[in-house]
Amino acid sequence: MKIKRGIPVSPGVAIAPALIVGREANAPAYRAISKSEIESEIRRFDEAVSIACEEMDREIRRFDRRVKISQQILESHRDMLRDPVLREEVAKNIRSGLFTAETSLHRVIRGYLRHFEQMESDYISQRAQDLRDIENQLLSVLQGKKDLAIHQLEEEVVVIGHNLTPAETTALDKAKVRGFAIEVGGRTSHTAIIARALQIPAVVGVKAITADLQVGEMAIIDGYTGLVIFNPDRKTLEQYRKKASIAAQYYRELLKLVRLPAETEDGYSISIAANIELPEEIHNALEWGAEGVGLYRTEFLFDGSLPDEEKQLRTYKNAVKLLRDRYLVIRIMDLGADKMSPGPTPYHEQNPFLGCRSIRLFLDRPEHFRTQIRAVLRASVYGDVKLMLPMISDLEEIRRSKKLIHDMQRDLEREGKPFNPDMDIGIMVEVPSAALTADQLAREVDFFSIGTNDLIQYSLAVDRVNERVAHLYQPCHPAVLRLIRMIIDAGHAAGIQVSICGEMCSEPAYAVMLMGLGLRSFSVSPIALPAIKKITRLITMKEATEIATACLRFNNASESQAYLARRTQTLMPKLW
Repeated sequence: MKIKRGIPVSPGVAIAPALIVGREANAPAYRAISKSEIESEIRRFDEAVSIACEEMDREIRRFDRRVKISQQILESHRDMLRDPVLREEVAKNIRSGLFTAETSLHRVIRGYLRHFEQMESDYISQRAQDLRDIENQLLSVLQGKKDLAIHQLEEEVVVIGHNLTPAETTALDKAKVRGFAIEVGGRTSHTAIIARALQIPAVVGVKAITADLQVGEMAIIDGYTGLVIFNPDRKTLEQYRKKASIAAQYYRELLKLVRLPAETEDGYSISIAANIELPEEIHNALEWGAEGVGLYRTEFLFDGSLPDEEKQLRTYKNAVKLLRDRYLVIRIMDLGADKMSPGPTPYHEQNPFLGCRSIRLFLDRPEHFRTQIRAVLRASVYGDVKLMLPMISDLEEIRRSKKLIHDMQRDLEREGKPFNPDMDIGIMVEVPSAALTADQLAREVDFFSIGTNDLIQYSLAVDRVNERVAHLYQPCHPAVLRLIRMIIDAGHAAGIQVSICGEMCSEPAYAVMLMGLGLRSFSVSPIALPAIKKITRLITMKEATEIATACLRFNNASESQAYLARRTQTLMPKLW
């Protein structure tokens, strides 16, 4: 038995023989051309683009409204193929360097990738993978290679390989492909988004997954934990077969609830919205019952430079249109730290997580954020749009931010551009100093959203992605629970809405406890929407309050964790 670990991006369990698909295309062999071949090479490239676009158009036509996400992503890739700038760059390389179409394409794409590699961002790294997909697709056409028809299989399989492009993922035959695991990608990759939309169990970012693997070898893909198991022993195979059966029945039941209200057995209404990484996820969120978008992350707009105001306005207007009168909370770009940063960095930061990031960067370089604030203000006339400021640590940051926003409102007013002067402005409470002074901050804003990811990390001094201390990242730590209760109480006393948007509230057991602490508004990962709705409908608010009260009395996180597991396991099956 061999076990590999990757990033779980689409839940579910898949068990079937492994089908290995091809690796990423190698760089084309160099071959010089004569001047007389220049125009024919350019024509070869143009023909390859036409063929690739025709193939993509055929895939786009296969889908109906149930997989709108797949259509949108394929359309974006098709538009990248047709990009006149790409064509111009390739043609220029062919003419100036006397390179073949293959070599010219490779040189142009690799030039773009070198630019992306300078930016430390998960989102940018996934967009770089889009470029690699485009290169591989065109190289396959230019070199006359035929893709494996993994959507025309005779037997059930799990697909294992280096990569699956969005087009290849949408072409998967769900009746035969039980799941897939690949070496590249992350949670925000287009392939991952499509897998979640199609509800195919998937794991990405698995290192050297094809090493020593034989075609037809039995494989298990665990889309909950990120494990990929080859040649499992009898005991492991039986455990996962049972897990797969429970999971399938569980999700069939969950999907029956998406149109029902999130209401406790004793009549308390809970608002459940979605956290959105990319615009394409809005469709999934609505399909799974979201009442709005409680956290619209906007870092996807940043690709090394800030997009202009009109482009951002179009993006936000489209989100408002898709939501159809539901609310949209737009967080200003949370740049710095592990993410990219606009403009030249004045100095190297030894600890960027405690450095000039997020709201600090906004106040330090307001010119970089001017276009975003103006675009959000202008979008506010089209629907229920709210603006959220991240990583606020004290009252002065709120007041300085609001002054800048008001300055931009006056600019728009002078220019005759409409905006909603009463648009709500709120903050993410994710720094201990903000939690401890929440009573002061609540008087200055329209709403709170608790960001548990950073609140836990900063409160416990634990880097949540550091394997050596990951066990210390404890959502149920007594200090964390007391801070959360303090934030909720302060918000309610001031008469403002308090929501929560960290990953903690995407877990049913934690959601019950948070309800008991007084939260009535949640914003969760789209994939978690049905499960959180189910748990709210299975419990009374009295029971939730009892659970929260008990957790506040425990001396350590492990006691709370064990107690929560016991109380919720009888309500919902344990799948992971």
